[in-house]
Amino acid sequence: MFNAAVSSDTLTAYYDPLLDYHYRRGAGGGLLLAFGLLSQQREEARLLFRAAAESLGWRELDPIREASKDWTSLQATPTSTLRGLAIARELGDEAVYAKLKAHAEAHYEPTWDPATAEFTWGFGLREPHPRGQYNAMMMIAEAGSEGAWWRLINEPNLRKFIDPTVHSVDFPTVCLSQAWYDVDRRCLVVSTDAGTPGAAGQRTAFRVSNVDPQHCRVTIDGRPAGDWRTVNGELEIATTVGQHTVLIWH
Repeated sequence: MFNAAVSSDTLTAYYDPLLDYHYRRGAGGGLLLAFGLLSQQREEARLLFRAAAESLGWRELDPIREASKDWTSLQATPTSTLRGLAIARELGDEAVYAKLKAHAEAHYEPTWDPATAEFTWGFGLREPHPRGQYNAMMMIAEAGSEGAWWRLINEPNLRKFIDPTVHSVDFPTVCLSQAWYDVDRRCLVVSTDAGTPGAAGQRTAFRVSNVDPQHCRVTIDGRPAGDWRTVNGELEIATTVGQHTVLIWH
């Protein structure tokens, strides 16, 4: 819980009433609170973020300084900067987002692996597998848009539980770049990408639930498709690994 700031340069991130103890952090420590509050108390989150951005110099011309530390090694970590990126994206603060994004591009090792067709961030850790926590926060900043986190919590898409849904994709051999249901046309649009390098042309399949297979019409790349069957009351569509657009009318 966020209580009032106890001085001009610290805030109480947590208060224990039994011990009468304030767990105090600098203004930069408000980023964790801000991220949690974005979907509940948006204006309070905005104030916390504004104070953190000013405290950390994100509105100045000076280079970014990593504010978080690993308490076991006391080495600087990108945690605060990553949270700042995600919050700036959510609040539509383009100036701060642009500065932090430029820092990330220069220092966090954005890497495309042609062998696996995966894009990750290395963060200079030299680990055999990209650090999941850091990449997850970067994903929020990369894939999000202004207000997306708030809408996810406050305006959830509950129709997805009754609308046609794609599942059982042969990931990572093939991935989906689009899966969108047009309610008015009663048409599910599914787009596949090129897939894992070296797997192009291999046979693959995916399933679609919440449809009646007996009343479906399927096209792949604009041509009628007959290579599908009913499995446990669902539609299973066969295709090849590659870039395809599949339309399912029902």
